[in-house]
Amino acid sequence: MKKLLLLFCALLSFGISTAPAYAYDSYVSGNVGWTLSNDLNIKDTNDHIVIKLPLKKGVSVLAALGSRSENVRLEGEFGYQTRDLNLTGLNGKWEILSLLANCYYDFYTEGIQPYVTAGIGAGRITLTDFFTGGYQYNWEGSTKLAYQLGAGFAIPINNKISIDARYRYFVLNDVTNGNVIKYTPAISSVLVGLRFGF
Repeated sequence: MKKLLLLFCALLSFGISTAPAYAYDSYVSGNVGWTLSNDLNIKDTNDHIVIKLPLKKGVSVLAALGSRSENVRLEGEFGYQTRDLNLTGLNGKWEILSLLANCYYDFYTEGIQPYVTAGIGAGRITLTDFFTGGYQYNWEGSTKLAYQLGAGFAIPINNKISIDARYRYFVLNDVTNGNVIKYTPAISSVLVGLRFGF
């Protein structure tokens, strides 16, 4: 078993080191990952923190269509993210749908390819299955300006398919409920996926 593992690692290393440069100008990609747990700061209209809501880990799914020119990539991305609230006597789930225009800079176009990324667009947040005091509430949501920053790397399997791994920080502009409270949804995610060139 150890010999097979060593052989696999050797072949993978050889494939990475000898993988040719990109042989495509356009691509589609898909990523799935986990949103990391953190606190959501609920503030009043004077920016004073009223309560901190613990958020559980969630799921993040991305799909994109893009094009490449040298070391720069531009793409349109659709995203879905979900988180659960985690507080005694208060439960619910929020969901964010987003549409972003992203820019990437690939430091290398051969072998392991690290990159940085930034994007801007719009996101819509909704609250569902919200229970408190024995009552259920659903909030239809709000659409806000959104942006993302991230970094990652791609490992080519061949000259058209690559494995992609990344860290992503996603933020929506301040969301206000009833002109009484506001909060800024911010999500850190770790994702893996595939990129297919054509």
